[in-house]
Amino acid sequence: MRDCCLEPVPGPPVTPWVLSRVWTAVGPLGCGGWPEPHSLALQHRHSILTLLDDVLAGLYLAVDADGNLRWLGKAHRNGGVGARIREHLTHPERARVYTELYVVGANPFSPSGALAAAEGKAADLLALRGQMGSRTWPSSDDWLRLVTSRGRGRASHHHSASR
Repeated sequence: MRDCCLEPVPGPPVTPWVLSRVWTAVGPLGCGGWPEPHSLALQHRHSILTLLDDVLAGLYLAVDADGNLRWLGKAHRNGGVGARIREHLTHPERARVYTELYVVGANPFSPSGALAAAEGKAADLLALRGQMGSRTWPSSDDWLRLVTSRGRGRASHHHSASR
């Protein structure tokens, strides 16, 4: 398989401090526990990605063998984080350097704009913009309003209809 893109530029080491910033960016959208490392070694890859198929929304950090961030991204889709990482791994230059994955799960019913703002906020909190080659992240403008707003679900509709 031939490389199609440049290898992702290494970012900062993924430490508890880095994970706490990503956790903060997800804020009240978060669900699940503290992010634990998932090995992307070939012998574990299938079972890990199958497990992550059930995480339908969240931010993820792909890490290299030296413990450096190689990708900060989001997934918000059917097939979950597992499907998104499988897409990444079709790029040989990414498959070669991604050795671990951390996932900060989010409520799958979160608006996609809120999760995009959380991804942008995580990039801002980690000062990644302009530091990882040509990699870009969504805007974090209006992040706080987006991650804290409550959608109008049936319960609020029925409540207001009963007045």
